[in-house]
Amino acid sequence: MAFRRKWLAVPGFFAIAALATMLSAYSGASSSQGASPEQPVHFPHPTHVQKLGMNCLYCHYTANKSPDPGLPAMSTCMGCHNLVATGKPEIKKLAAFAAKNQPVPWIRIHKLPEYVHFPHMRHVNAGVSCQTCHGAIQNMKQVGQNAPLNMGWCVSCHTGVSNPPFKARYDCSVCHY
Repeated sequence: MAFRRKWLAVPGFFAIAALATMLSAYSGASSSQGASPEQPVHFPHPTHVQKLGMNCLYCHYTANKSPDPGLPAMSTCMGCHNLVATGKPEIKKLAAFAAKNQPVPWIRIHKLPEYVHFPHMRHVNAGVSCQTCHGAIQNMKQVGQNAPLNMGWCVSCHTGVSNPPFKARYDCSVCHY
């Protein structure tokens, strides 16, 4: 009788695995490494970071305070661009959104599955640079996803295998809660 129960569990296991696969596809997996969608307004990171010396936290102002890094408020952009480069086509697009009191509808690039939590503030405050996960974004003319953002990639950082070597807790509840 116990032998039969064990064998009855096998189809149940496969049914659960198939359901989990369908749900993970439905809830959205990580975005693809190398993904680089065209944004509604071209934002030149090299100009703002290299030429003007702006820190990531100037625009992504909640990255060290919140799980989400935040996108700049329209007032952050227009604080300069009411006066600077107002005739450029991309600034005109930006100003059009501002005139309608609308945020820029940015297309998300770095996406994790819904069952994974990545609190930016913990990583930023632990000294993990933006470039560790996002790549040399200060050199990107168009932002793309540099890293695979899969579990193995994250665990390599938490176990100190990464470059630079970081170490952090890596039990399941750190990211899956």
